[in-house]
Amino acid sequence: MKIFTLVAVCALTSAYKITQLKVPLYADPRRAAELSCHFQMDDQKLHSVKWYRDMHEIFRYNPSQKPPIRLFNVTGIMVQGGECQAEWCMVRVMPPPVAARAAYSCEISTEGPKFQIARQTKHMTVVAMPERDPVIIGAPKLVKPGEQILLNCTSDYSLPPADINWYIDNDLQKQEPWHRTELTAPQEGGLRASWRVLRVPVPPAESGALSVRCEANLPVEPPVIRDAGAVLTLYSRTQLSKYVSSSGTSLGFQLSFLSYLYSVLEISL
Repeated sequence: MKIFTLVAVCALTSAYKITQLKVPLYADPRRAAELSCHFQMDDQKLHSVKWYRDMHEIFRYNPSQKPPIRLFNVTGIMVQGGECQAEWCMVRVMPPPVAARAAYSCEISTEGPKFQIARQTKHMTVVAMPERDPVIIGAPKLVKPGEQILLNCTSDYSLPPADINWYIDNDLQKQEPWHRTELTAPQEGGLRASWRVLRVPVPPAESGALSVRCEANLPVEPPVIRDAGAVLTLYSRTQLSKYVSSSGTSLGFQLSFLSYLYSVLEISL
């Protein structure tokens, strides 16, 4: 009995089908997303086309009714409109300003008395990608051994907001409670920028360099990562002497300039 029922359903649905369902994988909450459903009716007559977001109907096209199109706004989404023809139906929706994943389904049905149904579903995630790399603020090119440098990394606006990680010489820095990722106020479409500070203790070395890097990680699948880096160079009197002697200026100017730099260093130290 069960086998007979399965065969009967397959026979009923073989005369028509959905040939293509287009649903964007990602949708920007600042722009309307366009979804389209293409179908083939063969010898069947189209009764209606319905669009669903999860379990809620959001759009209906019934060519025998006037007006043929009806819109159903549900919580968190606005249906802007649509257009349907004999073999396709398109709907435009404004995604909610929340990083969420939802199922969008297209359902077509034939005229009675059988009202046979075909349905396909795809998922769309609300995401606003960052357009720029993060920015590091407070990174001097030259640093003194033993001092403390306070850096700030700020990401571009995105949805969901990015998580920020700091690296020193490719070593991930532990996130202390007072150094957690902070968020700005929401902008258009719910987008936020992220920022996180890092305190860098400069080692008491005579020379060398520190490489710092921050990553802005957008928690989506697959993850989107943008980064920025800076190099902090430890200066010493030896380095200053080499720098000055290698310039193309006269010897008298080099000595005067070197003396001036030493005096500045003595005062700052």
